[in-house]
Amino acid sequence: MAVTARAPATIANVGPGFDVFGLAVDGFHDEVRATEIDEGVELRVPDGLPDDPERNTAGLVAFELLERYDLPGVRLELRKGVPVGGLGSSAASAVAAAVAIDRLFDLGLSEAELLRVAAEGERAAAGEPHYDNVAPALLGGFIIWRSEREYRRLSPPRDLRLVTATPTHVRVPTERARRALREDPPGLEDVVNNLSAVALMVHALHEGDAEAFARLMDCDRISEPVRRRFIPGYDRLEEAAREAGALAFTVSGAGPTVVAACLREDARDVASALREVAGDGWIVRVHRPDERGALDRGG
Repeated sequence: MAVTARAPATIANVGPGFDVFGLAVDGFHDEVRATEIDEGVELRVPDGLPDDPERNTAGLVAFELLERYDLPGVRLELRKGVPVGGLGSSAASAVAAAVAIDRLFDLGLSEAELLRVAAEGERAAAGEPHYDNVAPALLGGFIIWRSEREYRRLSPPRDLRLVTATPTHVRVPTERARRALREDPPGLEDVVNNLSAVALMVHALHEGDAEAFARLMDCDRISEPVRRRFIPGYDRLEEAAREAGALAFTVSGAGPTVVAACLREDARDVASALREVAGDGWIVRVHRPDERGALDRGG
């Protein structure tokens, strides 16, 4: 018997919501097929990815669950669809593995336990768990994260579109991006700016106001001013996106993926503009918010 689960790409921070906001998006997914074996963890992955289960987020999730629940063994086959670098790639693998193993062995894990296990798997790859990626990958929609006991899932506005551009030739390790923030900490005015923006973004979500939500993604003065320096051609990409109708342009997660927020009617023009400026070596994609997540409970 085998069970397959898949988890979507995610955008962490979502502008000013550093380490608090996360948004699941369609278009890119990681898929994990889990099969019961006699013992241990076997891992099959695409070329270029670590095939040692102890060095792969999906494999680490498997070790955690096998030990905790005294399971026999599992073979995981990973189909990688989420580009590496700012779209929650490691979180998608970890979440898909957790859900697939849960269903294979009929463990009946709670939402909280699935979050914890997937986050521990991602810890090994990213140095620490990033719930602003893990939670939306599992639950779908827009996540406000405070702690394992305090988080909320909201539905994004239907007319919101996100256009991402990911360079295939650039890597920005999460730890490097976080270290840069510690070396250039925000001032009090910057913190107040972000706090007011995140409050208004939540209000926009409740109102279903895609335009207000998108514009507020442009209000980050903590992460984006520091991390943009790691992304080649950032200024040219931003200018092109805005001229084509983007309401906001910022860094997705730790980068180097960038994201332009716009309304549905402008998404195609924004994507075309980014493709023209970015050229070869970039993956440009239009996304709708993903309401389903790995649990596939959304609308």
